[in-house]
Amino acid sequence: DLKALAGCPTPPTGLEFICGLPPMLSAQAVSTSVAIGSDGAYYVGELKGFPAPRRESRVWRIEPGTLHADCGSSPACSVFADGFTSIVDLAFGPDGTLYVVELDEASWAINLGLPGLGGTVNGCSPSGCSQVATGLPLPMAAAVDRRGTVYAAINALVPGAAEVIALP
Repeated sequence: DLKALAGCPTPPTGLEFICGLPPMLSAQAVSTSVAIGSDGAYYVGELKGFPAPRRESRVWRIEPGTLHADCGSSPACSVFADGFTSIVDLAFGPDGTLYVVELDEASWAINLGLPGLGGTVNGCSPSGCSQVATGLPLPMAAAVDRRGTVYAAINALVPGAAEVIALP
């Protein structure tokens, strides 16, 4: 929870307002990424807004040809995978694996000066997801070449420090 991340009741200077927040706040989802699967469906990643909850971001699957789907109530839009924190990118590999990039396992609230845990790239299939790489510094994007090598852009929010690395 955000209060625990901030170190309440004595957070770092400038973050005291976090300790005064109510115990529960509704976080609005923001779509951050979209990828088209080999099945023609749209896969949409979401990042939950303030208070930046952990493990509540999802990847939605929208049926091919669907218009005006209301994810969460439309049968044409369903959760493909969940339990993520701060999804910032999606990319499909040639074998159909969907790679999900999480900015930081602690949440996007690290941008408020909270300590981070490092970002993650997960590989997902209809049967589940597993971590491909974790502890990455500020990953913002992934790409996969035709051989299946996964690349991640890291430190993308740090001027002069961004780089692209191949993941194991």
